[in-house]
Amino acid sequence: MISREEFDKKNEVPFPAGKIVTLDDRTLDCYPLPQEDVNVVDDEMKLDTTGTYLAVGRRPKPEPPKREEVEAQKELFVDNAFYLLAHKERIMSDSRMFLCPVAVQSGLAYTGTSGFTRPTLGVYLEWWSAVPNAMQVDKEGHKLLVYRLAGSPLSGSNRCEAIRDDGKREIVTLLPFGGHFGPFTLINCRYNEAKYMYQAYTLQDVLDILGAEDEGNTDFALKVELEFKTHEADLANTKLAQQVAECRQWQQKCYDTIGKYNEKRICDFYAEYERAKAIVDEETDSVRQLRHHLKAQLKSGRLSGKAYQQKLTPLNKHIKELELEVASFRFGRKVREAFPDEELITFDMIQSYMLNKRREQAEKDDDKE
Repeated sequence: MISREEFDKKNEVPFPAGKIVTLDDRTLDCYPLPQEDVNVVDDEMKLDTTGTYLAVGRRPKPEPPKREEVEAQKELFVDNAFYLLAHKERIMSDSRMFLCPVAVQSGLAYTGTSGFTRPTLGVYLEWWSAVPNAMQVDKEGHKLLVYRLAGSPLSGSNRCEAIRDDGKREIVTLLPFGGHFGPFTLINCRYNEAKYMYQAYTLQDVLDILGAEDEGNTDFALKVELEFKTHEADLANTKLAQQVAECRQWQQKCYDTIGKYNEKRICDFYAEYERAKAIVDEETDSVRQLRHHLKAQLKSGRLSGKAYQQKLTPLNKHIKELELEVASFRFGRKVREAFPDEELITFDMIQSYMLNKRREQAEKDDDKE
């Protein structure tokens, strides 16, 4: 799974010359097309200007029937979707396979096909892994791969097409719809220039190469199962991370409330801690200098080993006592004595509250200046 923030951060970094970088940070060498064949067409999502997809209260007019060859290429992709998923690692390692065009045209009301032009095998493989329900298991236990998106970006209503692992086609609804078509267009547009600049295999080329490398093996159920389990684990990890982040937000709100209620006591306690720490730091530095002086006397022969140990032992004991004094603040005893009625207050919470308070005050002072 990849968040929009992470995606935008990746997109800020341009591809190296002659290469593409996948979302999982693989750098693939590309094979340039002859310069005269390069004609990059913008595919950013935009409002349809033809009027075909702007109708309100009625469905867009269906497009004219696709050419026989295009339809055949679409069927070739759909029929082999699970086979291609099983060979994800191989496809993701070769830019010519990654950039192989897929003859499936998705589209939305109001924006039409913009953002969905010339998707590739790599785009589908990344999208299937990037969103919750592009790979799913139905009530009967069949695995599904969504291959075509269609719906409204405003209402969120949608009827998308999916292929089951037994070859049956299904109409599915993806929720939230924006969380599915949005990532598809972002991923698709990420490689837009590369589609026009670099060589790509045809889908039949890819299938022929993979078939030759399979060496007669036709059972890929375990590989498909692994991809679905990996996707399921990624979803669980993403959900867990979101819940942890939400928990921390509520925890912080709780701490802020407790801090404001006990603000004077917290400020007094932290001031006492800082005074004690300053004294301890000063004395510790003094003791360490004295130890260094004793060691110099020992090396020069002006102090015997026995005398050195007699003088060193009380110094080490004093440093330990100083460290324990500071630790009594940091590890509970002083906190419990100062806040016997507040079990949730810890030293870390006190320090975080005070540092935030000082930072906010510093920002206000800067604004005044």
